[in-house]
Amino acid sequence: MSEAIENLSVILLALRKKLLVITAVLFAGVMVSFQFTGPIIERMKEDLLPEGAKLVYVSPLEVMMLQLKLSVIMGLLITLPIIAFYIYKAISNRFSVRIPIIIGRGQFVFLSAVSIIMFVLGASYAYFLMLPLFLKYLYLSAAGSGVTATYSIFKFISFAASGTAIFGLIFELPIVLTFLTRNGYVKYSTLVTYRKHIYIVFLVIGAVITPPDVLSQVMVAVPMIIFFEISMVIVRVLGVKNKVSQPDSSSASRASGRS
Repeated sequence: MSEAIENLSVILLALRKKLLVITAVLFAGVMVSFQFTGPIIERMKEDLLPEGAKLVYVSPLEVMMLQLKLSVIMGLLITLPIIAFYIYKAISNRFSVRIPIIIGRGQFVFLSAVSIIMFVLGASYAYFLMLPLFLKYLYLSAAGSGVTATYSIFKFISFAASGTAIFGLIFELPIVLTFLTRNGYVKYSTLVTYRKHIYIVFLVIGAVITPPDVLSQVMVAVPMIIFFEISMVIVRVLGVKNKVSQPDSSSASRASGRS
């Protein structure tokens, strides 16, 4: 436990040293993204608002705050690769003696391309498949009770944007977990041990981004859990390669030490 805390401290220290760069990229991303939030909101209304439902704003600054929130979400997505790179460098420097880093420049480009593709697939799944069905279900449920569906534009668009971004990141799980296990940062057995805790995290995420009812939370959390299990299968198949090479390298170093 103390070692985990120490490793986390090293990562946080590395991020603090790069805080100026991260802040500058985030600020630039927010400023640029803000220019596109108007068309994005209009497009999301056309694509996701169930027929018969209405959007209203309940405070004078609601639309502007919505634009700011969307720009912050997009700014964070732009900044995440830089944060991930700094975390990777911090971990690599700390464990360079004990853990072989098996990613070269060509592999890095390939990994980056696959990461972008997986994010687009996850966001597309949420935006074009899950959200329309989910929002239609909620609308029909309300209409069946004789209630007219009138949504706050801030809450409706925020929910759709957060769900799209989160599922884009969830689709990165196979890449992230495979990378961590192949390089020895995380053991497959550790993921298995804390599987139930990860399920709880997914349920909490579902509770944060959905209306306050259990069914909505489950409908969001279950696909996350399913994709995590798919990631575990991929990790079990691909992440074991480094488990074989690490003992060989360590035994070779001990043998050379004896000689």
